[in-house]
Amino acid sequence: MTQTPPQERVTSRQRRIDEQRRKLDTYQRQQRQKRLMWVAVGVIVLVVVVALVVFLFPKPGPPDQMRQVPLEAANHIDEGAPLTYRNRPPSSGVHYGTLPQIGEYRMYDQPLSPGRWVHMLEHGAVAVLYRPDLADQACISTLGSVWDAAPRSSVIPGKHLVITPYQNMDHTVAVVAWGYVDEMDQCDKDRILSDIKSKMDAPSAPERGAL
Repeated sequence: MTQTPPQERVTSRQRRIDEQRRKLDTYQRQQRQKRLMWVAVGVIVLVVVVALVVFLFPKPGPPDQMRQVPLEAANHIDEGAPLTYRNRPPSSGVHYGTLPQIGEYRMYDQPLSPGRWVHMLEHGAVAVLYRPDLADQACISTLGSVWDAAPRSSVIPGKHLVITPYQNMDHTVAVVAWGYVDEMDQCDKDRILSDIKSKMDAPSAPERGAL
């Protein structure tokens, strides 16, 4: 019986060992590739989910800071008659009887009488007031961008909003709706827009829906 020389047995064993090592290396490489593929898929899924969340659920703006104030009697008086209010600035009370017109809802550079804009509040509008001696040009420019960014009304054509100078108040800017006020010493665009969005066309306005 012919015996395999020891050197050939070692060589044959080494070949089997090398073959097993190659198979093991191939298996491990395939497993690494699979893990990398799943990691890549996971990253892509995570990016898609985050993008969908950001798109479908955008970060909310700051909460409105409107505070409720006591209501004053909503009496109609003749155009040009004297006006008296308990609250500064007023957010309800006496006002001129002529119905607001669509063209009156805009930004003014000269004061609009509270006899007009208080009547607008009664119908669901929001008024943004700025004190001329405290509001610098940057503030007025910010208010212009507020007008541009403000939403349209759901009850009248256009924007249920008026922006006007008003001197008789203690702060630089005041956002007023019927029975609500938010006063601030700096023009905060996001805060003002949040107030507008929360109170424009509000059901609390006693004559909401009419011009």
